[in-house]
Amino acid sequence: MNIDATIFSRISSLVEQYTVITIVTHINPDGDAIGSTLALAGILVQLDKRVTVVTPNDCPENLQWIQGYSSILKYDKQKQEVLQCIAQTELFFCLDFNNISRLEELGENIAKSSAPHILIDHHPQPECFASVMLSVTEASSTSELVYHTIMGCGYEKYLNTQVAESLYTGIITDTGGLSHNSGRPELYRIIAHLLEKGIDKTAIHDVIFNVFSYDRMKLLGTILKDNFVYLPEYKTAYMYITIENQKNHNFQLGDSEGFVNYPLAIKDVVFCAMFTEYENNTTKVSFRSKRQFPANEFSAKYFNGGGHLNAAGGRRACTLQEAIEVFVSGLASFKEQLLKV
Repeated sequence: MNIDATIFSRISSLVEQYTVITIVTHINPDGDAIGSTLALAGILVQLDKRVTVVTPNDCPENLQWIQGYSSILKYDKQKQEVLQCIAQTELFFCLDFNNISRLEELGENIAKSSAPHILIDHHPQPECFASVMLSVTEASSTSELVYHTIMGCGYEKYLNTQVAESLYTGIITDTGGLSHNSGRPELYRIIAHLLEKGIDKTAIHDVIFNVFSYDRMKLLGTILKDNFVYLPEYKTAYMYITIENQKNHNFQLGDSEGFVNYPLAIKDVVFCAMFTEYENNTTKVSFRSKRQFPANEFSAKYFNGGGHLNAAGGRRACTLQEAIEVFVSGLASFKEQLLKV
């Protein structure tokens, strides 16, 4: 993965020039969003910068152990504090999103600021809203790109255990435990370096992947038993979570994390989807695929989404049933590709 070294010079120059820095990430922040932002914050604080991490809303409970989480400002709960922070910001870092609309209302306020923006992201087709753009789709995660930024800007001496924990969290969560978008040897050399910084790999996996509730396990059982559809003619399967399912199983933010991967355990399934129904007539969809089937192309075409080759997501303003109908009808136009995989 080749990155123009002049980008790091431009980033370090801006960091040197400004003191008050705000780091922002997308709505419903996942492990990569939280890991990359808190890792970067951990570096900048050691450079004597006044750093604030701002998110549109909260992250799942299994990510709230990461050092620095308690200082994050959440726009939906701390609007006035966030607006004051934005007004005082001299430099923005925008992490793990390719379009400022991914921040929803928070993004509208940030867009009004005249302060320079630095984008660090790995999603395809980024919107050109930043002064400096480190956008590399081959990267496993934004956390990997933050690692390269740390090294390229000459900040390696600040890469301590806490920063390494955040980076490792982002990498393993955004690759499904290194199961997709993780085939480059370079990535494993990065992981080795993080291990050398003293992170406890076993403990991190335990606190991220083994902390779910009994209700979540019962929800998974319900989904697999009642809401699982296999379409062998398309080598595809899908699952769905209704509002009723959520109410019956005390659904919490992050409870469905990882569910979308289950259909890929079926030998002949190369593409799968997980639909989640929302009250506001919106359906969110997560996609996974094997080998070279482009989950991101399917997501972009039918669900206003995008992502990576084997892991993508989107949403559509429609009922759950309508979203499923769109999905099934869309498979016909991808049938030839599906059957070749």
